[in-house]
Amino acid sequence: MIKKIIIGVGVIILVGTGWVYFSKGGEKKIKISENSGVKDKTEEIATISAEVQSNAEDNLTAGVTKEATVEGEVMESVGKGSTTIVENKNAQSEFEKEEEKEAEPDFKINDRLASWGYEKASGRKIDTIILHSTYNATGGDEFDLDKIIGIYKSYGVAPHYIVARDAKVYRTVEDKNIAYHAGESKMPDGRTGVNNFSIGIEIINSKTSGPTSAQYNSLKKLLSYIKGNHSIKYTLGHSDIAPGRKDDPWKFEWGKVK
Repeated sequence: MIKKIIIGVGVIILVGTGWVYFSKGGEKKIKISENSGVKDKTEEIATISAEVQSNAEDNLTAGVTKEATVEGEVMESVGKGSTTIVENKNAQSEFEKEEEKEAEPDFKINDRLASWGYEKASGRKIDTIILHSTYNATGGDEFDLDKIIGIYKSYGVAPHYIVARDAKVYRTVEDKNIAYHAGESKMPDGRTGVNNFSIGIEIINSKTSGPTSAQYNSLKKLLSYIKGNHSIKYTLGHSDIAPGRKDDPWKFEWGKVK
């Protein structure tokens, strides 16, 4: 009886030990299996990443791109499974555009239309621009616009445009009308009656001080504006059409407007 009990206890101990052994072995196997799975997943991700990068590079090389058509935006280069953003080197930022706008103010013509010094006309052919110089010789500020216009009125004359000393541009007679600005004159091609086919521009400067850089800049824009509206063949000074009688525009540098 005692022998049977001892044998029974021994069997129980062996079974328990075997269960523990196989249980721990199973855990190890499970852990090994799990670790093996992680390793496999890592290798799989690395392989996919390498394939994606390779495909993207191939597509970029082949020129498979989707470019933004709006200037100032970025361009997208799209590969299989990847997107690359490429900066548009030629696009200007909004800040740069605004800064450029401030550096180049819009050209503006201010109307101060005269009731004298011209005659109404329609359909006249304009092919000539005549440049003059003018200043106030009545005392005070020699560049005073109001006084200069007052002098024109007293003589019954007027130009089409005035470029003031502060570089602002004023229109005193509309292009379509004949302004009395040239007086007795003759063109190099022999034509007379220059007022009939010309536009007159007065630049406010004296015989000792030529136009300022700002005035030259405004004058260039005004000349471009006029040439955009008329077929201009000649741009001349008053002295070119009335030599010996007139010597303006004074101290004028033609190279700055041509």
